[in-house]
Amino acid sequence: MKLKSYPAIVLSVEPVSEIDLKVEFLTPVGRVIAVAKGGRKSKRRFLNLFSEVNILKINLRKSSRTIFPIIDSADLIYQVKSPWFERQKFEFFSCLAELLSYLGKGLLEEGIFSFWVSFIKIADANPISEKLLFLLEVKILKHLGYAPMVDECVKCGNRPKRIFYFSVEKGGILCLNCRDDQTLPLSSAEVECLKNYLLLKDPREVFEISSPSSKLLRLVRQFLIYYLGLDYKAPCQGL
Repeated sequence: MKLKSYPAIVLSVEPVSEIDLKVEFLTPVGRVIAVAKGGRKSKRRFLNLFSEVNILKINLRKSSRTIFPIIDSADLIYQVKSPWFERQKFEFFSCLAELLSYLGKGLLEEGIFSFWVSFIKIADANPISEKLLFLLEVKILKHLGYAPMVDECVKCGNRPKRIFYFSVEKGGILCLNCRDDQTLPLSSAEVECLKNYLLLKDPREVFEISSPSSKLLRLVRQFLIYYLGLDYKAPCQGL
């Protein structure tokens, strides 16, 4: 029987019978849900493979009994270990897995899957910082198509040069003439910082750019909650 193979990020796992597991993955073709037959009891085939955000190569075959494919085999590409020892990392990666599940509605644009593979490795190897938290939230928004508009006023299209205002409800930057009572002022440095995070293609470069201000952190978090409709509590608050 022909197998389909994908690189995959583990998003969640749950039991579906006394011996089987249902596993949700993010792959370059979107979200995939598959069944690991005997996954709850097998200590040889699937031991420690399905921990959240582990990176695997999965081989799937069609099932005649369920709508979900069967995991014929899976090979570990990268094992995330830091959550085993640090509660802060455990919270961070659980949040990451939840947010990544929103990306899997269809075929991912080129570069998105590889970005998150790299991000997972960077986050596993380094302390969780405001930079990593901000990059996580900004890139989830961008990859879902909800990135705030920062190049021009969302209302009139003019390009502010010195005075900027930000509106979560309007979707980004407003100029002086279009601002309202719900907007908050941003400095040119804060706007430039937000642009840098939106444009970043390699997560390893996050350590080379400036940290976001507390105001930017707060606004992007509000943006995420507003547009995704999430009951979202940021991990590792108080960094």
